[in-house]
Amino acid sequence: MSHPSTSVCPICESTAFTRGPNGRLSPEGALPRCAGCRSLERHRAYRTAFVALDPARFSALEALQFSPDPVVEPGWFAHHEISEYGTATELDLQAIGRPDASFDVVIVNHVLEHVPDDLAALRELDRVVRTDGFVFLSVPDPARVPATRHYGRAREDKHGHWRVYGPDIVARFAEALPHCFVVTLQPSDPVTGAPDTAYLITRSEGVAADAARRLGTAGIAATRQAPAG
Repeated sequence: MSHPSTSVCPICESTAFTRGPNGRLSPEGALPRCAGCRSLERHRAYRTAFVALDPARFSALEALQFSPDPVVEPGWFAHHEISEYGTATELDLQAIGRPDASFDVVIVNHVLEHVPDDLAALRELDRVVRTDGFVFLSVPDPARVPATRHYGRAREDKHGHWRVYGPDIVARFAEALPHCFVVTLQPSDPVTGAPDTAYLITRSEGVAADAARRLGTAGIAATRQAPAG
């Protein structure tokens, strides 16, 4: 059963929301799942970030998205490819079967924690994205633990995660990609108010600076970190 809300989903413009997985509410006690597009807090938060980056600028770009979710609209891009786990479209994040510099935008939400070798995965993401492109990456709530914990295996009791990331994930980026700029952004779900964190990774200083500026103008906190190398 859905419940009316005065909030509007930024993805499908529905005003009806339901309980989330396992009947949960948001941390603020709000109904978290959109009854229209089925989005959750993180999807809507990341959508606001992409809107701030201006989808009109994506019309000539090629995108690769790991795991289907409603964060972006495929029609925003000249080409949009989906990699979905367990289907014929699945690509191995640790060995992406695409040529170097194939994409302008690569979207990886809540996937990195599922792979054994995250450093290899990060290097592969950098390999397939163009120099003036970017990777948009997120992991489950990196603020909930003080530091990353590696399990050494895929934990069945942790949804198949190999690790839980902490705020020190940015050090992991620096280890794998010492030549890249990282923009840490903190969008919030406009429906429940729940905050989230994501990362925009690029080799281009201009792309990083422009993204930080656009996000800041939209009221989304964004900090830019220079390459480690």
